[in-house]
Formats: sequence, structure tokens, C-alpha cells
Amino acid sequence: MKKIIENIVRIFSYEELPKTFAIFYSVGFALFALPVTRPLFLFILPLSLLFVFAAVLLHHKRWDTVFVLYGTGVMVISFFTEMAGVRTGLIFGSYTYLGSLGFELYDTPLMIGVNWFMLTYCSAAIMSYASKRSGGVIGSAVKITGGALLMLFYDSIAELVAPVMNMWEFTGTYPPVQNFVMWFVLALTFHIVLSALKIKATGKPAMALFGSQLVFFLLIYLYSLVNI
Repeated sequence: MKKIIENIVRIFSYEELPKTFAIFYSVGFALFALPVTRPLFLFILPLSLLFVFAAVLLHHKRWDTVFVLYGTGVMVISFFTEMAGVRTGLIFGSYTYLGSLGFELYDTPLMIGVNWFMLTYCSAAIMSYASKRSGGVIGSAVKITGGALLMLFYDSIAELVAPVMNMWEFTGTYPPVQNFVMWFVLALTFHIVLSALKIKATGKPAMALFGSQLVFFLLIYLYSLVNI
């Protein structure tokens, strides 16, 4: 029993977590690719999002009132923005959630707020790492803008697979331009506030999660072109 606990602690350690994410999403792709296990994949999708982000937050260094309030604020604001978007079609365009993101309130999954917070945190970690490696060339303004652009890039990839993963679907073949404009505006706002509050996102695990999810989406997209 002690050995099992030690192994669990090890795979969630700061150094091992990137490898854990790579394995986790490889298994996720296999579950999606096999028709017999795809229902299981869709069922555990919201739980898996909670799991990976919780694993990242285990390594956040400064848990204080500011961080908790910021995270709560991002989740609440993004949820109500998405809810207004779904019900009116005026913010991101006309789209509908398809059920695989879990429990919904007014046609909007609660998990979407967690997703916005996760993406903000992970993209901030990437830009913080880039800033350190740049020797001061990348300042606050570039970090903020770069973080928002990373989130926009993430959304552009996620949109390719959202319908086949039963997450959401826009009216038409692809989201309208306003979706990406509003994504950038909201992402930029979250990054500006994060920077103003001097919240530092933890590096390697957050960066690994962001990258693993992008690769995962691209693999599913390529698979869907051939098999779905």
C-alpha cells in the first residue's frame, strides 16, 4: 500500500506531471478512437477536465485570497458570458452545447467556467516562462497580449473537434469571426487582471497541459477526417 501511494505521489510531482499528462491524453485518444469505448470517453470528459486542472493547481505556489477570488471571478464571469451567448447568439454567434461537458444550467455547462480559468492560467504560465527565457525582452504588455493570443489559438483548434467530441456546435460549418473577436476580448481582460494582481502561474505542469490538449485535439481532428 505504501508503495502504491508513493507511486501516485510521484506521477503527480512537478517533474513527472508533464509525462503523466502525455500518457493521460494518449489513453483518452484511444478511448475516443475505439467506438466501443467512446461513450465512456464522453461520459468522463468533464471529470477529466477537473482532474487535469486540479493536478496543475496542486503545484500553484501562492494560494491566497487574491488568487481564490480571481479564479472564482474568472469562472463566474466566463460562465455567465457563455450563458448569455448561448441564449442570445449575440456574443459569440449562434451555438449550442451538446452535453459532453456535464451538468448544464440554462443550457450552459458549469464546466465551461473551469475551462476558461484553466486556459487563462496555462497560457499565463507559458508567457511567464517565455518572459524569463527572453532576458527581459518580453515585458508585461507582450505577456498579456501573448496569453490572450494563445487562448485564441487554442479555441481555433478546439472548434475543429468540438462537434465530434459532443462539446458544442455552431450554426454553420465554423464559428463566425465575432466568436474569435469576443474570445480575444474576454481572454485579454482576464490576463490584464491577472497581471495587475501579480498572480504567478506555475510553469511546467501548466505548459504541459496546454500543449497536451492541443496535440490531443489535433489527433482527434485528423482521426475524424478519416473515420467519422
